[in-house]
Amino acid sequence: MTKTLADVVRAAEVLILDFDGPVAALFAGHPAAVIAGELRELATSRGYDLTALGPLAVLPEVASFGDDQLTRQVANAAREAEIRAAESATPTPGLDAVLAAARASGRRVAIASNNAIEAVEAYLRRRNLIGDVDLVVGRYDGMDPGLLKPHPHLVRLALDGLNAEPDTAVFIGDSSSDMEAGRAAHTATVGYANKPGKRERLQHAGADVVINHMADLADALRTIPILAR
Repeated sequence: MTKTLADVVRAAEVLILDFDGPVAALFAGHPAAVIAGELRELATSRGYDLTALGPLAVLPEVASFGDDQLTRQVANAAREAEIRAAESATPTPGLDAVLAAARASGRRVAIASNNAIEAVEAYLRRRNLIGDVDLVVGRYDGMDPGLLKPHPHLVRLALDGLNAEPDTAVFIGDSSSDMEAGRAAHTATVGYANKPGKRERLQHAGADVVINHMADLADALRTIPILAR
């Protein structure tokens, strides 16, 4: 049966949000391509050639070489670059309304991001949003890059951290890997199609519902109470 946004929101006691996209444009002032170039240069200086074009894609490619020292160096550099990027990240329109509606309706909110947890928390503090989020889960020091989304590891950590069952949660993300991670963690999934062409990709990746604006989610949270269990 095809789900609607109302169906998903009605069952959701917990919202789990991806960070870069649904919450903020992390690389608005510090482009991801620049960061990826810096990380590739670091690997090149150690004699490795990389093909990955995005910062998060660099991490598993570096790990595949089996050079633990280089993997740590690149992971540390990526974390520091993301923290710098958080200083100029811009808010996603409608996100404040989502957080307010979730709080008013008694729903809890977590963030589950492939980005470094320090960068996510730095952004939330800068925007005075840290108190509106119950739990932040992100890439952490020593984390196996193979556990990044689409692996469900981070989504499951969010569920465990809030002591929530998968069928009481919805995961909101803007990428195919987000939808795959949510499905693998057995949560409902909402795709945020913030750019042309994303709707089709998110649907193909198994999103239960796709929205174009975070305000659509805020309106649903505001008007649809949690289903009594």
